[in-house]
Amino acid sequence: MTTFRSDVQPKRRRRRVAWIAGAILVLLIALLGLRVLALRAFDGGPLPPQLGEIETLPVSLPDGKRVSLHQLIRPGVPTLISLWASWCPPCRMEAPKIADLRRKLGPGGFNLIYLNVRDQASSRQDLNEFMSRYGLRPDSYAVLDDSLISKVTNSDNKLIPRTMLFDSSGQPVGTITGYNPIALDRMEGLIGS
Repeated sequence: MTTFRSDVQPKRRRRRVAWIAGAILVLLIALLGLRVLALRAFDGGPLPPQLGEIETLPVSLPDGKRVSLHQLIRPGVPTLISLWASWCPPCRMEAPKIADLRRKLGPGGFNLIYLNVRDQASSRQDLNEFMSRYGLRPDSYAVLDDSLISKVTNSDNKLIPRTMLFDSSGQPVGTITGYNPIALDRMEGLIGS
């Protein structure tokens, strides 16, 4: 039997298209799997302590007044504590996401404790400008002494940003170290549920 060149090309083309379609399908499944894993997992390290164990820690408000952390926490609602610094590039990437979360869920939906750390060189004006630039109220942060970071995080690791979620009874739910928008979306879903 004689095979003509015109008969071979459509077979090759179909094989090539099938191979490309298969490769795309495998890639999509792999990406979906990574997204599912990211939505489920926060940091693998230790959870922070319960809110009741850290609520007496002192913080400074933008006006310089010293208060206990518990004065910033309304009982019975989830609490998000985020450690940040104005010089930190990942903190700058995370700030609009935190501001968006605040807008979506409102001030009554959860406690947002935005704690400035490791930022001794910045003035109050610098910190207020940072907050305004990223859509947060300039008076909606507090400053935590760097020596207390490990008490809040339950870790000697002082990496920032560090975002911790607590349920409405003050139990730790998860921690994110670094900027992770997928995990922040997961936290948003947990707060909203």
